Amino acid sequence: MELQTWLSQPPKYTTFRINKTREYNIKTFENYLEDQRESLKLASIPKFYCLYPDCLVVEQWLTDVQPSGNLEVIVDALCAVAVLRGAHVFAPGVMGLPPGCSINDKVDIYGDMEGKCKKGLKLAYTGQKVFVGTGYLKMLRHELFNDGIPPSGIAIEVALPASRLPVINESIYPKGTLVLQNLPSIVCGWVVNAQPKELILDMCASPGNKTTHLAEMCNNEATIIAIDKTPQKVARIKENCEKNGVTCVTAYAFDSTKCHSENGTTDVTKGPPFSSNVFDKILLDGPCSGLGQRPQLVNKMTDKMLQSYKFVQRKLMESAVKVLKVGGVLVYSTCTVTEEENEAIVAWALSKFPCLQLVPAEPLLGGPGMPCAALTDAQRAMLQRFGPEEDCLRPTKHPIYKDTIGFFIAKFVKTE
Repeated sequence: MELQTWLSQPPKYTTFRINKTREYNIKTFENYLEDQRESLKLASIPKFYCLYPDCLVVEQWLTDVQPSGNLEVIVDALCAVAVLRGAHVFAPGVMGLPPGCSINDKVDIYGDMEGKCKKGLKLAYTGQKVFVGTGYLKMLRHELFNDGIPPSGIAIEVALPASRLPVINESIYPKGTLVLQNLPSIVCGWVVNAQPKELILDMCASPGNKTTHLAEMCNNEATIIAIDKTPQKVARIKENCEKNGVTCVTAYAFDSTKCHSENGTTDVTKGPPFSSNVFDKILLDGPCSGLGQRPQLVNKMTDKMLQSYKFVQRKLMESAVKVLKVGGVLVYSTCTVTEEENEAIVAWALSKFPCLQLVPAEPLLGGPGMPCAALTDAQRAMLQRFGPEEDCLRPTKHPIYKDTIGFFIAKFVKTE
């Protein structure tokens, strides 16, 4: 399948990370889907299974989803994407709603593809729009479009997205038991493979889903330092840790490109900057163009923006190499599909830092890296790239690995 077409479509699977430190009963999940099936009057529940012990996969409903012909609600493009991935419509995303609606009215949800729908539109929207699902109205116009009070809460409870992905409420279990997370992000945690008593650095950690995964993998027995640039992002990390029952993470607001200093500390609990050769493992899930996200209904990325990411990624990589111990592991990942931010960064790092050795990013579930003049086939085979491409270097073992988001993972070891 052509990459652009693939990116414009939502995945056919939803994945959740199961917090192994919490009690989890698969029957509860089955009963929840059964209640939904009865409410939607469908013949059967979607297939679901554990791909790994801590990874739950849910497939699509076996039904067709068409506009019901009822009232039309217009939402912004970001909200439309969330609906297609199985989310409810939250109040800030609503752009247009007809007058005279009532609570629990069934509505058709459309995404505004041009960004031209004015907030509070009453008339039918005549711009470019795409149907994304049906649901039930939970807020009225006076609640959504009161200029003095920013709206919050669920405006529409989505019943069936056009993608046919089930809408799953994580609260069917105690908080933190299920974490909605893209499959490659979960794989990233498996590649790092956090162990008790290790010193681990998560360099660009917000919102903290990968951070909490590492903490759960080591049973809260490692020392994990999570860094992001702003207090607001650090607050999200701390909130996620609290929700998931994670206690071994300390988060700091700091610029990770500057996390190394010759006068830095070797006591990681004092926070950055750090001295050289401190951490056993580092996760660098770097800032990137995000061009692997699906579905991409609208893309406003400019060439100038696209070219800017590699410079930040290189600075982060340089800091990571300095604070990593000899013999330590560095995992680099992005949620984008460009060679420049992925394979080219790996090639640059191997050339820039002779102490870095590329090793297989196991478990190798995605395809190999793209053909790249600076990398051999043996090196490409050590990388993981999630996308629609099929490569004879390592054929994809399971359909789900080709139908998730676009993602890239590389793993290095620091040698003498």
